[in-house]
Amino acid sequence: MAGGRYRCRACGERLILKGARPSAKVQPHFAHRSNDGCSRPEQEALLDAADEVVIQLREQIRALPGVTHCVTASPGEDPEHPSGLPPAVLAQCGTTTVVIEAPSALPGPEAIRRRIRAVRDEHAGAAHVWFLKRDLAQFQQLAPHPVWLRGQKALHEQVAPNERQKAINEAGGHVYWLDGKAVLVPYGIRRFQHPVQPGQDWTNWKWRSDPRDDWRISKPRPAPDADTWGLVPVAFVSLTRTRGAFRPADAYQVMGDLYAAQERRITWRNEHAREVYAARATPPAEPEAEVEPQQPVAASDGEAAELRTPPEPEPEPESLPATGAAEHPAGATPPAGTGTSAGIVPPPRPAGPPPPVPAPSAPVPAPRLWQRLVRLARRR
Repeated sequence: MAGGRYRCRACGERLILKGARPSAKVQPHFAHRSNDGCSRPEQEALLDAADEVVIQLREQIRALPGVTHCVTASPGEDPEHPSGLPPAVLAQCGTTTVVIEAPSALPGPEAIRRRIRAVRDEHAGAAHVWFLKRDLAQFQQLAPHPVWLRGQKALHEQVAPNERQKAINEAGGHVYWLDGKAVLVPYGIRRFQHPVQPGQDWTNWKWRSDPRDDWRISKPRPAPDADTWGLVPVAFVSLTRTRGAFRPADAYQVMGDLYAAQERRITWRNEHAREVYAARATPPAEPEAEVEPQQPVAASDGEAAELRTPPEPEPEPESLPATGAAEHPAGATPPAGTGTSAGIVPPPRPAGPPPPVPAPSAPVPAPRLWQRLVRLARRR
């Protein structure tokens, strides 16, 4: 009844449809023609388990608010050359379409690119999301990545993307990891060193690491040149919070905060490097010199000799004859009423007040030696 249109994904044998008649006592299903079943039972069990994961994911997506249509399909799948990928979930959220993959293991890069091209051709403009398992094959965990987020230090998980995950990202797909009820959304981490510009000093900052070592974020998807991927955890139910699109809006908000913190960090480090350079280039201020007392000016040889020579005494004026002696020779008695009489007549009282006393004149400097010699010569 299937007409050979369906094949087993494990062994490639054509399948037949059983239980399609109304009188059938079993549910409709595909089966191998031979009674022995699939020749590769282990591979068939893995594929069945992968299909069960997709079915559970489909039911979870159907329960999300804003999802109006949800089915499974295999875009671009070739029965003759199966890719090994389980069916994808096609969901309609508002006016947008999203194609969700949930493979238990990723195929080769070429099979991934073929699937992405098929989704692009059949569902133009649809977002293509790949939910990966957190296992050793698809989650190469590295040391936590420290970030400064909203004024506090935080640690984000960090992974090293493999070749298949890079192929999905470069082809325009979105790589997420499912961790229980949380979704890990990646952003790119590209490490670099600040260049030393003129007027900057990046040494002796007393840091444990080189202050020139820094990193830049690439968002909303990691850039192709990213060294590693950091992961932002968000709730699974938040993927359709906007009810208009299937997107991790909460994760994008965190990435925006990380970008703002990055710009502030880079600006601060460059300014601090200039401050360190300016502090080291400016010489220390010299202490103020103490003011020494002013020394007296040394006198010349002539002035020194003049100071050492004592001044000569002034010549006594020539004695003049006493008036009284000339008028009254020796032995004669002066007449009465002269100054030698016993009675002294007081002078008359002044008719008016005495004249004001003149202010004392400035002291006259002592004459120098040559001046005294000139005066003495004139007197002779």
